[in-house]
Amino acid sequence: MIVTNNYYVTPGVGFTSEEIRTYTETSGELASDARARFDPKSRVQICGSLPPLMYSLRSDRTIEHQEGLDTYLLIGEALLPSVDVFLAETMSSLAEAKLAFDGVRPLKMPIIVSFALNSTGQLRSGEEVVGSVRSLIEFCTSCSELSPDEHEGVTDLLQGILFNCSQPEDITKAIKQMTEEFELVDMMKKHEIRVGGYGDRISPKSKAGAMEESLVPGALQSVVDMEVFGKFAMRWIDDGASIVGGCCRISPEYVLQIGEIISQEYDHAEDSIE
Repeated sequence: MIVTNNYYVTPGVGFTSEEIRTYTETSGELASDARARFDPKSRVQICGSLPPLMYSLRSDRTIEHQEGLDTYLLIGEALLPSVDVFLAETMSSLAEAKLAFDGVRPLKMPIIVSFALNSTGQLRSGEEVVGSVRSLIEFCTSCSELSPDEHEGVTDLLQGILFNCSQPEDITKAIKQMTEEFELVDMMKKHEIRVGGYGDRISPKSKAGAMEESLVPGALQSVVDMEVFGKFAMRWIDDGASIVGGCCRISPEYVLQIGEIISQEYDHAEDSIE
């Protein structure tokens, strides 16, 4: 999997609606061209990024609800011709994830939701992982029950729950929490929802672990080398993940290392995301 490069094309950064549409369309076209150059018959999926609309990692600083719905629909429409699935990424709260899902729901495109975590194994908002994931799935189900004719099959649009823009250690905790909750596992199996993570190149000792609004110079310098990060990815897979990869400061070399480690451990390749 690859992700379109429109993460910061949002109203929170200062882009107008017309600029958002134009630049987001371009990001989808560039991703599609990249896949075609790599291999015209490639099975690589393109994920259309649905980013936080205001401030990343700040669940307390969000957009007005209707404006959020309209903006996510605008982004989704711009990406629709080029992508295979939407990726609502770096969601800091359950409410933010619901907003992204609800915004693009009329487009009936499959969607993966990826949450950002704090250093205590919760969402950035402080909400518990298991409860939030369960509530999100129930929300998707309730959407389909409200109007069966209009929203038929909407529950099946939620194809994955991931964790990103977080320390590898915290992603490990979150995936473990989910896969040890048998009722939640059954719910996810019923709706064919996958689990995964794509973490940052930061360590618990780094000041970036807190990821506050202001970062000191050098806060993202990492002690997580490629081999260690690859072992984290393998741990996620062992705990039930089927989508793994890298987020902030994770280079293509890291993703290649993950692929090599996986190929050494398994006869078949798992998905990776960059």
